[in-house]
Amino acid sequence: MPTRHTPLTRRGLAALAGAGLVAGEARAQQAEYPSRTVTIVVPFTPGGAADTAGRVIAKGLSDRLGQSFVVENRPGGGSTLGAGIVARAAPDGYTLLAHSTGAVLIAPHLINVPYDPFRSFTPIAMTCQSNSVVAAHPAVPFRDIPGLIAYAKANPGKLRFGSSGNGTITHLFGEIFKLEAGIDIEHVPYRGSSPALVDLLAGRVELIFDTIATEPVRNGQLIGLAVVGEQRSPELPDVPTLREYGYNRGGAVSWFGLCGPAGLPDPIVARLVREIEAICADPETAQAMVRIGLTPKFEAGDALRARWRREYEVFGEVIRRAGVRPG
Repeated sequence: MPTRHTPLTRRGLAALAGAGLVAGEARAQQAEYPSRTVTIVVPFTPGGAADTAGRVIAKGLSDRLGQSFVVENRPGGGSTLGAGIVARAAPDGYTLLAHSTGAVLIAPHLINVPYDPFRSFTPIAMTCQSNSVVAAHPAVPFRDIPGLIAYAKANPGKLRFGSSGNGTITHLFGEIFKLEAGIDIEHVPYRGSSPALVDLLAGRVELIFDTIATEPVRNGQLIGLAVVGEQRSPELPDVPTLREYGYNRGGAVSWFGLCGPAGLPDPIVARLVREIEAICADPETAQAMVRIGLTPKFEAGDALRARWRREYEVFGEVIRRAGVRPG
């Protein structure tokens, strides 16, 4: 029996034509992206590592693409306020998130967040890593990681490590190390990294797992035992990584990146990825990041998505095993 075709009405033809125009307009907008100012939301107050990293990338994108990429600081909720704003934004490339590890991979394990780390965002690129240092007060009777472990096993609970707060990455680095090394050291949470460093320098705690310790290690005020990173810090080239000692096998590091809302069109993602890769390879960018304890590190595509999944699981496991609660 022959198939019957329903004739198109004028209204139907107009609808098809309109849909074609809309699709064509969307493709044109993506091709000329960006055609106006892009907002990069930083979910922290100005001045910190995440803010500085975001501003370095924003400047690079502005210079290379000829449009303004402006940073908007939206702190609150342990970085979840700003992340939630981007998760709800239109997926057109004009609202992006300069995020830390904590915003997308740690916070969802600890508190109710207004987004899903995998379904609410489009990962774009990693931009840099933070060279967190395992640093000790000079009065401790050890000078390397094996010595720390031996002392902690002989004196359970005697050592204390400070962090920037319960559930922060500087706390979780300490918990990961404790679990892997099988040692008992006491966690002392502070309201930020600076007061933790002040007490470490004063000898009120013995250890810290934080980038903020880089300068005191370099000038001899603290002992650098190890770096929590994938490679040694350019600023502390003689300090081994925890991996060199056989620890941090899960590969958890502190890093910063750029992402957008879910559904960000592939052409826009591809354009941003190309430009960010070039920015990260620029020597001036590298110098600007190294000065604040960061190392340019570009990663995108499947490798970045795999990292999100892997580190989300690593942090979730340590939070469960250590019984970590939000501050």
